Amino acid sequence: MKVKKRSFKALHKLRSGIVDLKRLIAVLPMIFLFATPLFSSSAKEPNNLGISESQQSGKIITGRVTDNKGEPLIGVNVVEAGTTNGTVTDVDGNYSLKLTTSNPILNVSYIGFKTQIINVGNRSVVNISMEEETSFLDEVVVVGYGTMKQKDLTGAISTIKTDGLKAESPRSIQDLLRGNSAGLSIGFANSAKGDASLQIRGKNTLKAGSSPLIVLDGVIYEGSLSDINPMDVQSIDVLKDASSAAVYGAKAASGVVVILTQKGGKGGKPLISFNTSLGVVTSANQPDLLGPEGFVEYRRAYEIGKNSDEYLAKYPEMFNDPRKLQSVNQKDWYNYDKKDPVETFTEEDLLRTWLARLDFKSPEIDNYMNNRVTDWAKKVFHTGLQQDYQTSISNRTDDASYYWSLGYSDREGIIVGNRFTTFRTRLNLESNITSFLKVGLNSGFSQRNEGFLQCDWEQMVRISPYGADEIGNTSVDKYLWRYPTMDVTPVNPFFDNMYRDRKDLYNTLNANLYAILSLPFDIEYQFNYTPYLEWREYYNHDSSKNFVWAANGGSAERTTHKIYSWQIDNILRWKKRLNQIHNFEATFLINAEQRQYWSQTMTSSQFSPSDILGYHRMQAGTVPLNSSNDTYRTGDALMARLFYSLKDRYMITASVRRDGYSAFGQKNPRAVFPAIALGWTFTSEKFAEPITKWFDYGKLRVSWGENGNRDIGEYEALSDMTSGPHPYIDQNGNVYITSQVYVNRMSNANLKWERTASFNVGLDFSFLNNKISGSLDTYSANTYDLLVDRALPEIIGFNSVAANLGQLQNKGFEATVNATPISQPKFTWNISGNFSANRRKIITLYGDMVDIKDEEGNVIGQKEADDVRNRWFIGQDPDRIWDYERVGVWQKEEAAEAAKYGLQPGDFKYKDQNGDGVMTDADRIFQGYKTPRYRWSFRNEFIFNKNISLSCMLYSYWGQYDTFNRAANSSNFPDRCSEYVQPYWTPENKINDYARIGSKNIGNNYVEKSFIRLENVTLSYDFPKSIIQKAYIQNMRLSFSVRNVAVFAPHWNFWDPENSNPSPRTFNFNLNFTL
Repeated sequence: MKVKKRSFKALHKLRSGIVDLKRLIAVLPMIFLFATPLFSSSAKEPNNLGISESQQSGKIITGRVTDNKGEPLIGVNVVEAGTTNGTVTDVDGNYSLKLTTSNPILNVSYIGFKTQIINVGNRSVVNISMEEETSFLDEVVVVGYGTMKQKDLTGAISTIKTDGLKAESPRSIQDLLRGNSAGLSIGFANSAKGDASLQIRGKNTLKAGSSPLIVLDGVIYEGSLSDINPMDVQSIDVLKDASSAAVYGAKAASGVVVILTQKGGKGGKPLISFNTSLGVVTSANQPDLLGPEGFVEYRRAYEIGKNSDEYLAKYPEMFNDPRKLQSVNQKDWYNYDKKDPVETFTEEDLLRTWLARLDFKSPEIDNYMNNRVTDWAKKVFHTGLQQDYQTSISNRTDDASYYWSLGYSDREGIIVGNRFTTFRTRLNLESNITSFLKVGLNSGFSQRNEGFLQCDWEQMVRISPYGADEIGNTSVDKYLWRYPTMDVTPVNPFFDNMYRDRKDLYNTLNANLYAILSLPFDIEYQFNYTPYLEWREYYNHDSSKNFVWAANGGSAERTTHKIYSWQIDNILRWKKRLNQIHNFEATFLINAEQRQYWSQTMTSSQFSPSDILGYHRMQAGTVPLNSSNDTYRTGDALMARLFYSLKDRYMITASVRRDGYSAFGQKNPRAVFPAIALGWTFTSEKFAEPITKWFDYGKLRVSWGENGNRDIGEYEALSDMTSGPHPYIDQNGNVYITSQVYVNRMSNANLKWERTASFNVGLDFSFLNNKISGSLDTYSANTYDLLVDRALPEIIGFNSVAANLGQLQNKGFEATVNATPISQPKFTWNISGNFSANRRKIITLYGDMVDIKDEEGNVIGQKEADDVRNRWFIGQDPDRIWDYERVGVWQKEEAAEAAKYGLQPGDFKYKDQNGDGVMTDADRIFQGYKTPRYRWSFRNEFIFNKNISLSCMLYSYWGQYDTFNRAANSSNFPDRCSEYVQPYWTPENKINDYARIGSKNIGNNYVEKSFIRLENVTLSYDFPKSIIQKAYIQNMRLSFSVRNVAVFAPHWNFWDPENSNPSPRTFNFNLNFTL
């Protein structure tokens, strides 16, 4: 979190022991930089006072340096310009300096304040009042159960400012995060909902969950990010290393995302804000479907390819258009497949015969004859409308503050039927009850509707362009409504939804009620009570009016679930600063939590006399089935953290947390997670003086810590005894229903946390008066006691057991750079970029050893066994591709060789590594990786006249591979379905990247999916205050943004390279104003 710096309370006397946070920042390097001028001047001012050089040189001046409230500042650097002659102020802000030049000029500098240039003149006493300056070092960052200033951080934490991002019309929290933090990867959001996965520094587990912990307004948040309005967010901090996240213990092995929402206004009258975003969304990077001519040629090539050369020689041009025959007459051609040859026929007879040979079905033939073509892509994709509205009111007084917002979103996706609506409201309150007691409430309520019925868009590639959309055509049988070609494989993408009724509503309420009590000796106690409630209603009815479902007599389902959880935090904080040298901060936590989940499902079918009421009358179903699932879990924690800094230059943070969780085995209900971090501001050292003219700030960070992962099912350590009805038929054919009890999983009383030990080394820096700043981090994280499901021999009566086995290593590097190359009154150019690379490797698995044999079969050693079934190999990345190596396409002259593998020319060719003529696991080799090798983002912002802003953001994933088996041209039944426009192999078109139509594919075809995406372009305009204030408007901004503008993928030419599915491109107008 970053906040505007406030004025600080001064230190009057050293003996008073009162700590001023402003001076905490200021004292950082200056006491040790006695003689280094941060600014020098060679200007010679005219001696208008008539004082001779001899009078000035050697003169001693004194004075006092204070802040703008008149309080003394310690360690202010007072330097005579053009020399190395200087001093620093003492504990009372006083200084004394013997001058060495005539016409002396003083450079007075202090971190956190603006540098001043003072002309001494004939004065012997020069008192100076310093003006505060905003610095990134003073910005406040949210850490576990508290806050720290940027300059005091010892861990790897990145902060995302959201104010500028809101002009981009973010749909979700993920849109605010995407591309804005090194090491944080966000999944691609292609639905109207806009949600996506989050991951920090790679996946550090094999079985357990790897999503980062979400902390909302200082407390752990269990809900969905979709329930948080991005317009309510003030800042986001990403805690990446173990030291930063260790205070959250067993919940933070995958990092922490800390979200802070808006609080009260600035004081004075209430602020009322309105935000409206209207836009449209269209399909981007959409591959073309076969048109009518292409589809006919596709079917022709398929028929030629599946028949032998002998057959094609016996019946020349059998599959060619009879109107374009070259080597055979129409009569002979027409009688190829006639039992009794005919002499007379019409052109229509010729065409119908030809189309039948191409496996056209009757409706397709009729539509071809009538030139009736349907573009199914245009039917399933459309231009969707997206609307977001929000209003908020906030204010702050000396005793209270509040923020209340209401928001409604109604978004359509690019696929017909894909829609998402949500209503969200947030209320944040805080009040000073007394001078020592503060109470508050942070709460949010959300209702989201996810019950909209999306059409089955993938049917568009199955239905031929000659299959018509007959829905609503009462002159044809309803069978044709569902099956446009009369074949059961291609299905009308809209038909089933006509007979389906669905309701899917989520209601969530999250809150944090807190009290902060100020105690003697600078001790602060905070109590948090954090309840979370979620209700879901899922109702679905599949009507018997759909002839496919008619035999089932209609079916209906009513599922409801409820989640209630609570957390209680007791937090004790102590902060003390001694002699402006020693700074102590201590934090202690006692935590308890509980979560309960109730779910009940009621299904029924064979409704009598009718299912017309659907899920509104479940008792009408004659075949009911009821089920329920209730879970319960508890947890507790103790935590202590100590921060100490010496002279604001040397820092240490140490923490320890002990967690308890009910899901683990009885022998390991608790675990301890320690962490330690060191920081050193080396630019405050004496030896750094020569570089401080351009190297403003440099801090080295080193941290080590352990975190746990408890993201498993509540009952993984227990046997899963299951009971249910089981039919039994005796020898006379009588059917009995008996109760069956069985167990799949064996219990494990020793089951415990995965533990991730992480080591991080980082550098924070800023150059050239903060024109360039950033950070560099390298890390190594080892996860051991991996949670895995170990397969067991069935003879013992169990299928598997949850166990702690193995070790996984993550290593990586991250870089973040922010720069302002140009900063002028009428033009500013801001740049930010980040880069990250992560590598994973399995160190050990189950510990089973296997023999190593030489070529003659002699045992020459042992090694740990791999898990071939799960594709887990010692020393390899779990995402490393281990598969057959495709080396091209079998060509005509290789027919005999291809036949050995059951293949034929036009099929994909995979290398037989050992040459034994059989493709087995012995022929699989390690190839590329399924996860990106490198990730980077690059953002530019251009500000004109302080009120016009143009920004754009690029991000890239590079080096990853994925399967593209569509290139085998065998994804659909080619005799029944259509296809995308793509190449295919023929004897005349001897390509090696695509197989023949209807090929046999015995492996996987991998293609590189590296890409660069122009994610966002935004143009915004802030209306001049001189104009809008006449209408009592304080601020007004109009912006236009385009998201997913373009993507460049040199090796991938199918759907979007990031998710291999349809991707939306949005165009939004946003209006925001404050009264």
